[in-house]
Amino acid sequence: MERVGIIGTGNMGESILKALLKNNVAKKNICFIEAKKDRADHIANTYGIDEVREVPELAKRSDAIILAVKPQDASKILPDIASSITDSNILISIMAGITIPKIISIAGRPLRVVRMMPNLAIKVNEGVIGMTASADVSADDFSAIKSLFSRAGLIVDVDEVHMDAITSLGASSPAFFLLFLEAMIDAGVHIGLPRDKAKAISIQVVRGTIEMLEQDQIHPALMREMITSPGGTTISGLASLEANAFKGNIIEAIEKAALRAKELSS
Repeated sequence: MERVGIIGTGNMGESILKALLKNNVAKKNICFIEAKKDRADHIANTYGIDEVREVPELAKRSDAIILAVKPQDASKILPDIASSITDSNILISIMAGITIPKIISIAGRPLRVVRMMPNLAIKVNEGVIGMTASADVSADDFSAIKSLFSRAGLIVDVDEVHMDAITSLGASSPAFFLLFLEAMIDAGVHIGLPRDKAKAISIQVVRGTIEMLEQDQIHPALMREMITSPGGTTISGLASLEANAFKGNIIEAIEKAALRAKELSS
């Protein structure tokens, strides 16, 4: 799996490209197709990899083909891909909600497929990547695919039935967390801090908390109890969050994202 072709180089496609390069995949072994000319020029000029125009050419130059397009585009793109690739190619799909059986059904022929759901943090080698494979992908080939992203973050092997949960908890949740971080920064401004200081403090709070969790290997609830003294400032803030169903709202948001992933496959 030394040669990789990427179809679609939007935010996630570019993040995957960065992850491959950081994992020492040679530029000469990567090519891509991008429908938007300005985006294609940006990718080619920034990373020094080859743009190709047609799927058959990309398939000939690739062992693994990464399909990094919107799930709504599956029915338009998959038949063209299916007519161009051979049994030696493995198709890696990052399309949210589109199951392996659905991919094969739209393609109209058997394909060797790996479903992969990364989040944007693979750009900085701190991603979460859920992976599952069709039955005809050998253990060695699946291992080779995983090795392409071995430095990109946490790789989680899951059954197909759990991919929607990975999509929600792994790929969508960063947006929920960023909304919370934005609220922290705005709160700092609201109580009188300059915005740059509110931002620096909020980011460091998150960084330090995660580092403590990693080092101490304790449950978040236990660390929260360590911070929360009787009758203090922290319990006052927590009481307000609980009164507004903070935890329940987060759980519901993640559940809604997972349900939407299921809807995309129908």
